[in-house]
Amino acid sequence: MDYLDELDNSAIQALTELGGGIDFHLPSITPTATINNTSPSSTRPARRRRRVQATYLLRLEHPLLAPRDVANILGLSRVPQLETGSGEDGEARFCRLSQSSIDALDSWTAKHYPRKMFTKIRLGIAHKDSLKLPILGRDPTLPHHRPSVPTSPVKKRIYPEYEYPVYYFFYGTLASPSRLSLLFGIPSSQLPRFEAAPLLDGQIRTWAGKYRALVDSPGGKVEGCVYPVMSVDQEDALRVYEGDSYEVVGARVVLEGREMEGRTFRFSGFEDELIG
Repeated sequence: MDYLDELDNSAIQALTELGGGIDFHLPSITPTATINNTSPSSTRPARRRRRVQATYLLRLEHPLLAPRDVANILGLSRVPQLETGSGEDGEARFCRLSQSSIDALDSWTAKHYPRKMFTKIRLGIAHKDSLKLPILGRDPTLPHHRPSVPTSPVKKRIYPEYEYPVYYFFYGTLASPSRLSLLFGIPSSQLPRFEAAPLLDGQIRTWAGKYRALVDSPGGKVEGCVYPVMSVDQEDALRVYEGDSYEVVGARVVLEGREMEGRTFRFSGFEDELIG
């Protein structure tokens, strides 16, 4: 059964308002290891996905009427992000949850409300860590490369506007004023200008035979440009455009001869999907 069959008009309009990059297919909650369809006799090694964290919208409804209710029943360390959208028939309210939280919700629902079917929509959006971003070209398993907890994580979570503006490194189709104009709904003439800036510790490979994919490459360099993203809404538009085969990471770029920190999108799919 498609979850869309369970949505009323207000919910559908609200979802449309929340972003055109929503994947309306029924999300699979089957662990990745069970869907490779590799026969026992196969000698081909199992494919491993690097670091994909699926994101979902959960529609808030009885008995979970607010994000805090969801946090309480799942034992989350922080309250999920609230999303709202208005349609002709009223307002629909959602909260964002990770795949692991959705799995926990399914277990809780099966135990306490076995006949309940919550509306869950998978978002095709690039993952972004809520506390500290991994850094391109650095192995987080090494002690000196492990992300540290920010000095004021609560402030970062509650007031995301403090993160912005932030420079994003672009190397492909996003390095185009006309593309950003469409994504942000801003005339090209009003966009901040792009600045040429090479990125450090990265490499471009080819994904699916035609797409350029940025991956870790300590000591490597990628030519491109940086652009100041001004708000969380603009960043979310970029994340939807890139899709969930990518993730937001911290990155080092060289702008006007000076090394500085920014962000970019790193490929997070299967290693054997890449060539070059």
